Amino acid sequence: MENIKMENEMLKTKLQSYNTLNTFYHETRQEIASLSQQICMKDNVIADLKARLGRYEKTAVNLEGEEPLLFGPSKSLFENLCKEISKYKRKLHDVEKQSSQQLETCKLEIQQLQQVVREKDQEIGRITLRPQHEKDLEIQRLQRSLAERERAQATRAVLCSSLAEEADQLRAQLGATVGVCQELLRRLEAKKHEGGDPKESHTHPQKSGQHTESTDGAHLNRLVCELQEENKVLKQRVAYVESLNAKWQKYDMSREEYVKGLCQRLKETSPLPGLGKANPGLLQQEILRLNQQLEEKMLECSKMGRELEVRKRDKEHIQMLEHQVLTYVDDFKSERADRERAQSKIQDLEEEVMRLKLQLRAQDAKDAAGTCRAHTSCRKSAHQSETAEAPPRKTQDQPGKKRSSGQSTQASVRTERKGTTDLQCPRCLTSYGDDQTGEFLKHCTECANL
Repeated sequence: MENIKMENEMLKTKLQSYNTLNTFYHETRQEIASLSQQICMKDNVIADLKARLGRYEKTAVNLEGEEPLLFGPSKSLFENLCKEISKYKRKLHDVEKQSSQQLETCKLEIQQLQQVVREKDQEIGRITLRPQHEKDLEIQRLQRSLAERERAQATRAVLCSSLAEEADQLRAQLGATVGVCQELLRRLEAKKHEGGDPKESHTHPQKSGQHTESTDGAHLNRLVCELQEENKVLKQRVAYVESLNAKWQKYDMSREEYVKGLCQRLKETSPLPGLGKANPGLLQQEILRLNQQLEEKMLECSKMGRELEVRKRDKEHIQMLEHQVLTYVDDFKSERADRERAQSKIQDLEEEVMRLKLQLRAQDAKDAAGTCRAHTSCRKSAHQSETAEAPPRKTQDQPGKKRSSGQSTQASVRTERKGTTDLQCPRCLTSYGDDQTGEFLKHCTECANL
């Protein structure tokens, strides 16, 4: 029963966490609603801008002696609108991702809660159906396991005491070996000091004893090496024994805690026959409450699914509007390019007209100078030759005819050049007068669009 209470407390804590998740979910819903309102506001702004573009589309003001002024939306406006749309699109994508993640976590937690509720129902059923003698058997089994653990603890305590005694003996042996090693080192140092002060008078008798000293030194070195190795082995054994002792101590502490827990369980399970009649009602109430919370979570999941569908539809609508805006921007750019090309063609034609006018003026000046020279030459010939009047008259009549024919040809050239001064479309070659510049510009834009 204590385990069931603990698990119920754990479930309560989980429900508190679910409540916090629910609050987070409501906050995200509020944020989504605010974002949808902002999207609606942006859609209204886009519609307003589209209406403005429709009003200002293809409007121009023609001034005398200046280029026509075209009114239209600025490029920065479209760029800002596209940036805002992309920003809100990213926000919407992030919110959808968070909501989908929360939905998945809620579904997993609901499944876990359902599994826990089923397990609790099964456990409660087993507890209610279990007879009293089975409970007594369970208590006896726990008591036997406790006695076995106590016996194992006693044997481990004996082993630990024996290991501690062995460790003390090893420490004593280690101290004795350390003392022997120190004594041998002192002897070696004394012999080195004695052998380091030789006299010249004793060189000959000492040669015979050098061999014996060298053999003694080698023997002592071997002994020192053996003692050092034995010291290392003893240190390793001491470290191993200390590690074993620490492990046994940890095991004893954990075992004592486990035994205390078992005793506490036995004390708590001993009054079970009296409590078995009152607890099933509380357990049933807890199960009903958990089932209600589970149904609420399922309803919230269904609501979240519907909201996700609404968001998907809104997303599709936003994508459609973005596509429309992009197509409108492309059309505007193409129209602007066509207008610029038409304007450049108009400027080229105006320059050509000015050049032709200058050529006409120069040609008129040349023609006037030629006629004056012809008159002066005719007068001189009339004063010089009076006898031959008939042929010169014929000759004078011929220049007059030539002059009249030249003037007629010049007039025709002028009329042709005046005809060329009319505005003419470079594609379909339709001509307009100088006072029809507006119609000519509209015709050029229509031809460029076609």
